[in-house]
Amino acid sequence: MQFFDVFPTFQEAPYSYIIVPILMISSILGFYTKPYFHALLLHPYELARGKRLHTLLTSAFIHRNWIHLLFNMLIIYGLGYDMFGNIMQVYGSVSAYLLTPLLFSLLIIIPNAFLVLNKRNDFYFTSIGASGLTFGLYGFSALFFPLQKINHLFIPWIHNAAQYWLYILIVLTLLSCVKISKINRSLHIVAYLLGSIIALITRNESIYEFTKALFLKF
Repeated sequence: MQFFDVFPTFQEAPYSYIIVPILMISSILGFYTKPYFHALLLHPYELARGKRLHTLLTSAFIHRNWIHLLFNMLIIYGLGYDMFGNIMQVYGSVSAYLLTPLLFSLLIIIPNAFLVLNKRNDFYFTSIGASGLTFGLYGFSALFFPLQKINHLFIPWIHNAAQYWLYILIVLTLLSCVKISKINRSLHIVAYLLGSIIALITRNESIYEFTKALFLKF
């Protein structure tokens, strides 16, 4: 058995094979090079005052620890492949090559901009990591084909992607009530909803299918 018998080829998931190694190399540099780490991290207080605008994007390329990094890399690899494949299936390879990096960037920048707005007066707050992209890809993948059949092992009322999307949203909302200082639950929810909205806009049929799928039982 060869590697590409199990995993997608570069042509099937180009941006997964591009972004994940960059995330790994950049994050490892951040682990051991403090000036590099501090140059990339997001500091909403400064950014709200017109400084360090580049960190809206660059903060996604550093992480706090290996668990944080490996989780995001795994999800971005798999769901980045899913996003590229879904867009290519509907609109062709040219659109997939053009849209995927644009959507990746939006899923990093827009949740971070929300974070800046929310934390603009907190001098001590900083943020790093690609969790915005990770949860945005979750939302996108769940709603691009809402009628896709899914059978959850432990939750019998989940029968399709739209119902699974709703389940994840409920879980994220409940987790947002748990105060864990190093985990920004509100950012996760914003990114998840943003990815979902992008999916519905990108494929208009998804809007009708979403409303239908929530009440559909296979």
